[in-house]
Amino acid sequence: MKHPDPDITHPKIGLAPGTIKYTGSAPKERVKLTVFVYNESFIEMKVYYDWSELEKYIQKFDDSYVKWLNVDGINHIHLIEKVGEHYKVHSLSLEDIVHIEQRPKFEEFDHYLMCIFRAFYYLEGSDDAHKMQNLISEQLSVVLAKDNTLISFQENISVDPFEIIRKRLSNNKSKIRRAKADYLFYALLDATIDYYFLCVEKLGDRIEGLESEVIKDKSISISAKNLFKIYRLKKDIIQLRKIVWPMRDMVNSILHSDNEMISENTKFYLRDVYDHVVRIIDGIETQRELVSGLIDFYLSMNANKMNDVMKFLTMISTIFIPVTFIAGIYGMNFDIMPELRHPYGYFIVLILMFIIILTLLFYFRKKRWM
Repeated sequence: MKHPDPDITHPKIGLAPGTIKYTGSAPKERVKLTVFVYNESFIEMKVYYDWSELEKYIQKFDDSYVKWLNVDGINHIHLIEKVGEHYKVHSLSLEDIVHIEQRPKFEEFDHYLMCIFRAFYYLEGSDDAHKMQNLISEQLSVVLAKDNTLISFQENISVDPFEIIRKRLSNNKSKIRRAKADYLFYALLDATIDYYFLCVEKLGDRIEGLESEVIKDKSISISAKNLFKIYRLKKDIIQLRKIVWPMRDMVNSILHSDNEMISENTKFYLRDVYDHVVRIIDGIETQRELVSGLIDFYLSMNANKMNDVMKFLTMISTIFIPVTFIAGIYGMNFDIMPELRHPYGYFIVLILMFIIILTLLFYFRKKRWM
């Protein structure tokens, strides 16, 4: 029996190892190459759009200068290959840089170290008819080369986690100006993780807001709008959790690396980054439990509301069952029924029905069923 062909539309299926093919959807704009060259007493920033011009520029400086090359946009494969060729970056590493769904990881090679992780941001957006905060992310790749050079790759996104580092570079008294490229590597990683704290804080605010909405919701049926918000929030927490857990392993691998490109002084600061990641994981796990509890509480509250309705309808039915039974007996069309000829029979039956209703109401009240 011939089986149907598998889905071959995925951009990575069938490619040879080391094939450099961009798998994202960033706009096909010109890639911007920003280079910072600095030491304690000197700093210069240049922007290029052509690799050959940038290559001539950075060759003017020796290893006493820190050279930070930021590639803003990874969808131009030819340029990525040029950068990799110059710094002897393996084709498998370049493949990981342009394949944007990578798990955070740290790898060591003869001429460089490579670190791949993700940045998360919260942006205001419009979803259907109501405003929502959208959790977005981009893949960041950092290559630390032996000649005191650091290359960072970004995916052309509206929020730049490295902007704060560029501002710190302008201060000649900052520690980053007196340190080497490995400290710059730490600073970029730390700045990215700082955004994680902001995301966790935003998630906490959304959880508190949803809790208030759920408690104030007096409707009988489940509010589809609130339920959608809860599951959207749960999805964001899972997405963030899926990245932060491997980040802990990645930072731990850096701390246990014996590579001489990362000094012991920089590892001291990286321990602080590790502590930050652990704190973020604790916060995410707490919020995950809160959201799960919120879902259970929301569904339980709606179930209780439905139970109240069913209890009310059941009491109404219980009250009218004996009354309906009496009405059914005297509604039969038999000729011989003594009570039918009684002059006060009609009023006696009505009084009997009224007494039954009052008795049942008193009984329900005594049992605290109403």
